[in-house]
Amino acid sequence: MPDSKIPGDYAQRRWHARRGWQAYGDRLPTEFEIKVWDSWPDAGVCLVLDHVVKVVDIDTDDPKLRDALAAILPDSPVKKYGSKGFSAFYRGSADITARSFSLGNERIVDLLAYGKQTVIPPTVHPDTRRPYAWVDDGLDQFEPGDLPELPDDIADKIAEALAPFGFVPPVVSDPVLGDADTAWREVNDVALQRLDAWVGDLGLPRLTKSRGKGGYRAVAGYRPSGSGKPMHERNLHLSIHPDGIVDFGDDDRRLTPIDLVMLCLPCNFHDAFKWLRDRLGLTLPEIDTSRLIANGLAKRSAPPVEPMRMPPAEQQDSAAVPVAAPKEVRAPAGTVNPFDHRSQGGLMGLVSRWIFESAWRPVPEFASIGAIGVCSALFGRRYSTPTGLGLNLYLIGIAGSGFGKDQPLKASQALLADAGMQHLIGPGDISSDSALEHVVRQRPCFLMPMDEIGVFLQATNGRNSGGYERRIRKVFLDLYTKGDGMWTGKQKVPVQGRRAVNDNAAEPVYNPCISILGMSTPTEFYAGISDQNLSDGMVGRMTVIAAKNRPRPREDRVPLVPPPSLVQEVKRVAQKYPVTTGNLSSNNWRISTSRPQIFAVPWQDDTVRRRWMEIEEWQLSAIDEDHTKDGIIGRAAEQTLKLATLRACSRQPEAPAVSLDDIEWGWAIVSASLWNIDSGVKEFMVDSDFDRLCKLIMQHLEMAGGEISRAVLLRKKGMKKEPRLVEAAFQHLAEADEIYPVPKGRGTVRIKSAEAA
Repeated sequence: MPDSKIPGDYAQRRWHARRGWQAYGDRLPTEFEIKVWDSWPDAGVCLVLDHVVKVVDIDTDDPKLRDALAAILPDSPVKKYGSKGFSAFYRGSADITARSFSLGNERIVDLLAYGKQTVIPPTVHPDTRRPYAWVDDGLDQFEPGDLPELPDDIADKIAEALAPFGFVPPVVSDPVLGDADTAWREVNDVALQRLDAWVGDLGLPRLTKSRGKGGYRAVAGYRPSGSGKPMHERNLHLSIHPDGIVDFGDDDRRLTPIDLVMLCLPCNFHDAFKWLRDRLGLTLPEIDTSRLIANGLAKRSAPPVEPMRMPPAEQQDSAAVPVAAPKEVRAPAGTVNPFDHRSQGGLMGLVSRWIFESAWRPVPEFASIGAIGVCSALFGRRYSTPTGLGLNLYLIGIAGSGFGKDQPLKASQALLADAGMQHLIGPGDISSDSALEHVVRQRPCFLMPMDEIGVFLQATNGRNSGGYERRIRKVFLDLYTKGDGMWTGKQKVPVQGRRAVNDNAAEPVYNPCISILGMSTPTEFYAGISDQNLSDGMVGRMTVIAAKNRPRPREDRVPLVPPPSLVQEVKRVAQKYPVTTGNLSSNNWRISTSRPQIFAVPWQDDTVRRRWMEIEEWQLSAIDEDHTKDGIIGRAAEQTLKLATLRACSRQPEAPAVSLDDIEWGWAIVSASLWNIDSGVKEFMVDSDFDRLCKLIMQHLEMAGGEISRAVLLRKKGMKKEPRLVEAAFQHLAEADEIYPVPKGRGTVRIKSAEAA
């Protein structure tokens, strides 16, 4: 898509990042797809790599580095220029997988293979604004079999060539949704599907079959009890399930089958691998080691057939490279309407429908986040995502005046109170970080209904904010990530008069689940967001939903009283928690200093997990393309999984499993949030009064259709400023190519089109 290196889709008159593009590594596009793509405006071209074609992207102009790489790479007749360096095209076996090579923080070489893609000419480079170009002949002049072949150990050769310059191989390579799984991974995968073949031979104390599809629970006898209990009284904290192995008594430690064998027998990795392989009846093929050694020596000693000829630096018309404009996030669009209560289903759908139908000004987006907030509090500290994350969310509703923003706040409180769950309702405002810590230690799971959260953010982020207020932000940042572990807060010096006293202020809180349901106008909200929040992860922790369509008030305003049937359903769902022993009172989920028994919601099947990994792969690719977006999209996959898990628990609380529909629904909300944040920052976020004036001028121009007389503009709301400041704003916008120069007197102010700029 334009101004990007990421494959895209064009829908609803805007570009989105495309999901699932890796599938074109296994098939060619159809004629219909090509016809549709050809109609999209400003589209570029990329090559999705199959199991044969490989690309070595040399992203440096350093002559010493280029010479070192030329010594180990064969020459290729197909090369392309980018912003710097070049890319060379080859063929190779499926054993060659994608790798990246960096020196410090600078990427030097990318070895691209199956599961990756590369942009090709005549696409315009997003940074230089110039087209990519072939060095000599283009790729369309060659068949894959005509390209020179890379050896299977090319990644090792590149690493060796870069070693004198300080390259240190990473522990793991880039994640690729493709082949190249190891033998150890195969044994682990098979072992999880055939638990009966080996779990019983580990000698685990009190091993019992669990309910569901063939899992086990046992005492983690390989470690001592954290509470000093004898073996026969210890809890069955070790969960062995086809979806994974978790030791809930050891800070939710996740294990592979090989890890568990090493702990139980005990033995080293090699012996554990062999023991597990024998129990599963897996055999290794016969290997002629002498031939392997001979082939390896030949490959490492033989130079390339024809050494790489480095192309000359690309000739440019001008030495000046334009400064790249900030890139938009352009997240892949969701495929469902997540704000329709029918797409939510279960308890969440019932709550969403009631909030919507009882509102005087009904807004489906706000009804939905209100229902999500209720479910987050109800299921918090009881369930976790398949990856062990807590279910806390920071939900923000954005709209102008007259949208009924207080409806979800009042409705969520009324419903939880009528269900006898007042303990799940948190404070609507916080005066200091100490006050927030105090309430978390009293109640480790609650929903904070915060009206005018934009004003609150301004108080905690403002230049004149007090120290106590500014530290609130740090506590919220910390709490968000501690839902799957332990939070200690801060330790204060405990004194009473002149003498010290015993104090438990820093006693750990296990698995806190603090969610926020905040509402604000866009102006107030983005006035409370600073540039620091875009990089420190505060904005990335938020799910921001904006309502654009102004609701029409109903003829009659009804009292906000939850129907008895809905209240009973909330109570019923709360009792469906899938415990294995005891009852709800023994799960410690209301006691902050006790570790709760948390049910890890499994994947419905591996297809669901792989779909979620596609979202995570997009997230990593987008950050790799523009690292400044890390603070905004760095938790997109995490939020998607939290929302998907909440929907799964809402629909089947007694035996939830995250399905493909859950993932698509969760991603639709996160995608909408990313678009809202991206456009909101651009339109409303300001760093000064001067910046606010410049944005106000552009807003008035856009509302007027692109041009407006100077006299009319100066009479608009917010434009009654000092004339010198207004003239400076006009000059700044003209120099930035946003508007045409504005003559003094009775001139006309016009937006400068992209073509003219």
